[in-house]
Amino acid sequence: MRRAQKKALTALGLSGGLAFVVGSVLFLNPNRYTEGVYLFIFGSTAMLLERLGRLWLDGDG
Repeated sequence: MRRAQKKALTALGLSGGLAFVVGSVLFLNPNRYTEGVYLFIFGSTAMLLERLGRLWLDGDG
């Protein structure tokens, strides 16, 4: 079970990082500013949750 949890956390972290980068690039286009903000917020939150999940799993064993 722990292996599946680690894979899920890795996917969450990677998707968060990708959303963070894409959102940052969208900030450069004034017409895409709103989409950039939402991706930036999603990416930041996903990376935070990934880190908290890893801390929880590492502290569990």
